[in-house]
Amino acid sequence: MTPEIATAVDWPTLLAEMTDSCGSLEGGRVARYIPALAEVDPEQFAVAVCTVDGEVLVSGDQDATFTLQSMCKPFLYGTALARLGSSAVRAQVGVEPTWEPFDSFVRLERGRHRPHNPMVNAGAIAIAGLLLDALEPSETAGAGLFARYAGTSLSIDEETYRSETQTADRNRAIAHLLEYFDRLPTPVEAALAFYFRSCSVRVRPRDLAVMGGVLAAGGQHPTTGERVVPRACVRDVLRVMTTCGMYDASGRFAFEVGVPAKSGVSGGVMGIVPGEFAIGVFSPRLDGHGNSVRGFAALRQVGQRTRSHMFMRHRRKRPLPSSATLRDTATTLVEESARVRRGRLADYCPVLAERNPDLTAFALCDVNGSEVYAGSVDESFSLQACANPFTYGLALEQHGIDQVHARVGYEPSGNPFDAIPFNPVSRLPQNPLGNAGAITIASLLSCDPEEITTLLGAFAGPDELRVDPAVLDGEREAGGRNRAIAYQLKNFGVLQAVEPALERYVHQCAVRLTVRQVARMAATLAAGGVNPVTRSRVLTESLVRPVLTMMFMCGLHDYSGRFAFEVGLPAKSGIAGGIVAVVPGRMGVAAFSPRVDRYGASVRGVKMLRAFSRRLGLGLFSAAPD
Repeated sequence: MTPEIATAVDWPTLLAEMTDSCGSLEGGRVARYIPALAEVDPEQFAVAVCTVDGEVLVSGDQDATFTLQSMCKPFLYGTALARLGSSAVRAQVGVEPTWEPFDSFVRLERGRHRPHNPMVNAGAIAIAGLLLDALEPSETAGAGLFARYAGTSLSIDEETYRSETQTADRNRAIAHLLEYFDRLPTPVEAALAFYFRSCSVRVRPRDLAVMGGVLAAGGQHPTTGERVVPRACVRDVLRVMTTCGMYDASGRFAFEVGVPAKSGVSGGVMGIVPGEFAIGVFSPRLDGHGNSVRGFAALRQVGQRTRSHMFMRHRRKRPLPSSATLRDTATTLVEESARVRRGRLADYCPVLAERNPDLTAFALCDVNGSEVYAGSVDESFSLQACANPFTYGLALEQHGIDQVHARVGYEPSGNPFDAIPFNPVSRLPQNPLGNAGAITIASLLSCDPEEITTLLGAFAGPDELRVDPAVLDGEREAGGRNRAIAYQLKNFGVLQAVEPALERYVHQCAVRLTVRQVARMAATLAAGGVNPVTRSRVLTESLVRPVLTMMFMCGLHDYSGRFAFEVGLPAKSGIAGGIVAVVPGRMGVAAFSPRVDRYGASVRGVKMLRAFSRRLGLGLFSAAPD
């Protein structure tokens, strides 16, 4: 394979610059809860790169050794997917971010009592338990499983292993809770021993970069050529690393760096640019989230220099499927989804509750303005929360990223769309796409409520948009929960005034349009901020990337991780049954059907988008090379 970005980079110079600029950063401290980790030299710094064609370079303390810790989790997960299959693994471990610390087990007691994702301790321990029966003893007793990824022999750091075992009360609590909920198929101590050994595998910076290089190369070892893990498994691993790999800082990392990554409390962190290269960084000073301070900075720097953010690389255009293929696909999707009867109409607003539940439509608009559509495309519906990414983009345009994110966070919360809890530390809404964040964004817009239709119409043009008066009245009358959210925002100093913010917010929710117009709105984002029909620039190109990132990470609320895993597209759902999705650099897509699930997303819409993405291979990381 021939990487495009990696071959254009002067790696020796870039790595040396990263060592100089990041290797002396202050702040953070070494992990202290494991005695062996507390004794390391906090000033160590090394950065290594492995390209998919096998070039490996290291700068800094290249002979430093450290343990994988949580960086073992993507490799455990990928191996489990390969050996056991996705269905068996997902029956025991989910794919949703939690906005909880890596060692939390609070959410394990809720819902299905299933670990939310495999990148937190609860999920990794469950994966370790699943693997014990699937692996050979040689793979679980030593470092053999990880040696395949590294392409060299590795060993267990026995001192760290003893420290892990002796200070493991919290992990033992997690494991016993997993056992109690029938999520651990093997004895607690056996699963923990394998997990602790995995965390205690000792590597060098070069080894970490090469292990990441296997994922960058789609599962094929970049230096030996061996097929280590199937490509489809790598795609799934990369998607979960993106949404969950940096714990409760995953959203901000995706926003600022935008590559799949995984950190460990030893001070290591690896970032993956699929089809190009992997970066491994080691520096033991950790921030409050358990991520390497210098490692985060180094990955941010390499991302900026190589322009490798997942939503910046879309400029390398791929051929679109033919119009006939797209037309046939759209028709088939509508016909297949019509058989689905699950879900219910939203009933908090009378107008929404009166819709024909069997309306179904699908539309797309490519970046050249060509449109394909099928189903009830002339039926209009209210945008509801589908408006949120666009008003977020408008706020970024009017005020800039820093000012907007002084009022709202970056993180997927794992909470329902209308949840009242905010970030307990900052007291800000977790992200701009839930109700609390969207109300905050509405408060920042420099416009009268009635002007919302004009602003949103620029995305959907050329047709004029209108507000549905019945929906507007219904939103006002049923707005008690949103009013509670708004007053809490005012209490925390996020809002200055409640009513103006709520009035703008309900206006954007009540904007009425068709699925074809929504597809044009999505196509404007796909085209880098230019409406492909009117050819007018609506949004500065550099601001499209943060909008797409938040859609990918947070667009379907407490279903966002699963949607990212299964569909792999930036998207946003609305309670009226609309879903807007973006294939960056290629097309905008919209689906509509009023029956919604418990997450507030159209049941048929999700089904159509899932099938569309899979059949055409459009999801993020789907094109990871064989």
